[in-house]
Amino acid sequence: MARTRLLFACLALAAPLFPATAQAAPLRAEPLVPAAGLVLSLQSEMGTFSTTQLTCEPAGGTHRNAKEACDQLIPVEGDFRRLEATGAMCTMELNPTKATLRGKWRKKRIDFQQVYSNPCVVRAFTGKVFDF
Repeated sequence: MARTRLLFACLALAAPLFPATAQAAPLRAEPLVPAAGLVLSLQSEMGTFSTTQLTCEPAGGTHRNAKEACDQLIPVEGDFRRLEATGAMCTMELNPTKATLRGKWRKKRIDFQQVYSNPCVVRAFTGKVFDF
């Protein structure tokens, strides 16, 4: 009986040292890493150089049509060669324009570069992706 009282006395003294209820640590949300991080640029022979950044899943970056561009890139897994032409009518103007895209698409490096006859043809073949 004396041992029992001694045990309860020790437990009573130690109780404030250990909280009665354990509190779960708050869940920390992992940072959302985009599926794509791309840098796009356009350089026309008779014009200016322009560049922008595009992220997809979630759509963002400095690209003014980020959502539409990502909507076009997602079905083709970021492969520009698989984009369908928009069917836009362009003039026969000769103003060679280089479209460049570099970055990552779902852990795969992308380095795309193509020269088109003019800026209108770039948009006709790439849709909203190079419309920035």
